[in-house]
Amino acid sequence: MKKTALILTVVLIMSLLCACGSGSAKDPGLGAVADAVAGAVGNDEMMQVDANYIENMLKLSPDDYAECLVKLSNVGINIDEFGIFKGADEKQAQAIKTALNGYLEFRLGVWMDEYLPEEFPKLQNAEVRTEGNYVFYAIVGDDIRSDVNSAFADSFK
Repeated sequence: MKKTALILTVVLIMSLLCACGSGSAKDPGLGAVADAVAGAVGNDEMMQVDANYIENMLKLSPDDYAECLVKLSNVGINIDEFGIFKGADEKQAQAIKTALNGYLEFRLGVWMDEYLPEEFPKLQNAEVRTEGNYVFYAIVGDDIRSDVNSAFADSFK
């Protein structure tokens, strides 16, 4: 009887330890994060880009991430854009963050002052955020930036 109680106690302790150590961040899934962000962006005139765009513009090949969704405005009057990437692990997430920062720097470097000057602050204020193995960027206006960033962060609560 004592052996059975001891075994049950050990099993209970091990299961509690496994449950507590199973990742520090909630993983809501890329779809849920994307839905939350898209809802905050509120721009129905956005299109999802394909792997070629991601590879050529963002310099990320399909092997560089586990999953992703990048959407940009399909009308020529604004530069609204966001991307959500999930890395396979922390190292891959860090490499994605580096690539996305490079993409934003590239966009800033090739901006033509005469092209939609009122849109330029969106690009200037864009930043890359991370949550666990997820990496996110958004090129949006000041009026929704806080809501968009909160939608991303709140997905992991």
